[in-house]
Amino acid sequence: MKKRVLWIIIAIVALLVGGGLWFLLSKGVGPAGFVKVAASGGDRLLRDPMRPAAEGSRVLLIALDGVGYDELARAVRSGQMPHLARVLGQPAGDDFEHGILLRTLSILPSTTMAAWTSIYTGEPPARTGIPGNEWFVREEGRFFAPAPVTIDEFTHTVEMLTEDLMGRALRVPTLYERLDRRAFVALAPIYRGADLFVFPAPEAVGGVFLETAQGITSGESVSREAYSEMDEETVENLAESIERHGIADLQVIYLAGTDLFAHVTEDPTAKTREYLGDVTDPAIRGLLRLYREAGIDERTYVVVVSDHGHTPVLEDDRHALGATGSDEPAALLEHVGFRVRPPKLELADEEGDYQAVLAYQGAMAYVHLADRSTCPDAGMPCDWRLPPRLEEDVMPVARAFFEASRTGAGVPQLHGALDLVFAREPRGYQEDARPFQVFDGDSLVPLPTYLERNPRPDLIRLEERMNWLSAGPYGHRSGDVLLLAMSGQERPIEQRYYFSNEYRSWHGSPSAQDSYVPLLIAHLGQSGRELRSRLRLDAGAELSQLDVVPLLCRLMESEGCDGMADSTRR
Repeated sequence: MKKRVLWIIIAIVALLVGGGLWFLLSKGVGPAGFVKVAASGGDRLLRDPMRPAAEGSRVLLIALDGVGYDELARAVRSGQMPHLARVLGQPAGDDFEHGILLRTLSILPSTTMAAWTSIYTGEPPARTGIPGNEWFVREEGRFFAPAPVTIDEFTHTVEMLTEDLMGRALRVPTLYERLDRRAFVALAPIYRGADLFVFPAPEAVGGVFLETAQGITSGESVSREAYSEMDEETVENLAESIERHGIADLQVIYLAGTDLFAHVTEDPTAKTREYLGDVTDPAIRGLLRLYREAGIDERTYVVVVSDHGHTPVLEDDRHALGATGSDEPAALLEHVGFRVRPPKLELADEEGDYQAVLAYQGAMAYVHLADRSTCPDAGMPCDWRLPPRLEEDVMPVARAFFEASRTGAGVPQLHGALDLVFAREPRGYQEDARPFQVFDGDSLVPLPTYLERNPRPDLIRLEERMNWLSAGPYGHRSGDVLLLAMSGQERPIEQRYYFSNEYRSWHGSPSAQDSYVPLLIAHLGQSGRELRSRLRLDAGAELSQLDVVPLLCRLMESEGCDGMADSTRR
């Protein structure tokens, strides 16, 4: 029931303990990946030699997974995070004595891999080539799942750490490549172009592995310690790496425990704030101590950012729209006449005749469709290099999901589960994909027209963010039909649905709770007003995750972002 989150932790831990080799082998991962990580002693050199450290200001970027704006702002202002509050200083008007805390908009889907990729590149998913936690590349016939949702395999999670899977999949420059400054990255999924990659140390994590495994076999929730220890180990290992290599111009550290814990705990919103106070804030204290002891804390910018928030959901089969079963979305595709790709990373030869692929993103699901004229009969593989046909392939699926949600036709489980069904005229993968349109039960309607007729202020900047996701050179990776589940804290929890196995919270939607994340920037030697001036932040402007890279370039006085448009002009 909580298998995805727990097995992700196990996949990471398995890389870090000597006894983890059996896990990698059982999941189809050879020993080379294990040896590459375990033998490196906690960090891996990505550039040899590393770029020399520059004089001047440094940036400590603290990446918090799964922390919404309201949760962090409340924790800071209520005294739950005294060490982070001390960095900001006393409130001063709309800002703080030494910093600013901005409510910032996520990309869509507001989910881990897509959001962090945009944060570390400044580009939207339709340009990065990474549209979610899992995705399908039709021209390669390949399914990617670095944070698997529909499948129960974690090879790509391991390859993300050992083989730079995300860097190889990425189609735009990273922050580290643009800055061209010495950069160390601790555990974050995007590290291509950095000098050093740091991951939790092997020692003292055997207990985490055992506790997590026991949680799976017993069916009970894993205690918070299983998550907090991973964050604590990340900080401790970074400290050891800094002792060996010094402090980089840009240090990125990724603390994933908040997200993993929020998915499985009761009352996830309140528990997230508790976790921030009890675990994250002490971790930040330890990080700041490293800079203070090095004598550079007064010329270091502290930046805190997150990828998405969390919306509480009901942990039951009725609201969890799974990948398999007679009452799930795949069953409706089969009811319409499509052969659906099995939820696996690699398929046997006899399984290669699928005509539809599902990729889940929490509140969203991508449905990829083949041109069925290339594979009408069972046993015939489809030519996925060709786009599907609008009338013969795409529209039957859009109509089926619309009717299923409206009336329960085909699969009664889906009655009331979907908010919007999107589709578009297909294009070949070599062309820029077109923006999604809304299917209203009769026809496809351009999103601006639909929103003019049906205002949806609860779906924040929907047209703009859907274009970021779907319109561009890699926009076809978000599917031919896109399903948006009923979600958001604006509606009762009994009316919220999500594409996944059963959890206690999820995200990925355009709702405020999922979409608004914190962006905190502080400097002991500058006021909030001075920071706004330095960063050229207009009063009242709403930033997005696409603005993080340009802002960091300004802080570090780099020309690597020249020519990048801010998110309001994309």
